[in-house]
Amino acid sequence: MRNLNPAPLLALGLIAILFAELASVAVAAVPDDAELVLVVSPPWRGGPEAIVAAAGGSVVGPTNAPLAVVATDATPAAFKDAGAWFLLDPKNVPFLCATETP
Repeated sequence: MRNLNPAPLLALGLIAILFAELASVAVAAVPDDAELVLVVSPPWRGGPEAIVAAAGGSVVGPTNAPLAVVATDATPAAFKDAGAWFLLDPKNVPFLCATETP
């Protein structure tokens, strides 16, 4: 029997776990009355800031992220209609969208 290197299998398993974790966060529903929404959108068409502006919302932060911004002043449906890939509750992913300073 050949010696198989376990590193590729371990790496594949870790990637699968990471993907499953991100997918579970991504499909969590954002409440309709949420004040803040993490808007994840494509970098083309002006980036996430343009999606928020088209939805009638305003960007809260971070403004240097290429795929996502925390926004307010619009409904989740408006962000989706404007072209957002998906919406997240920023309270569920604080490591991605720190809007408060310590």
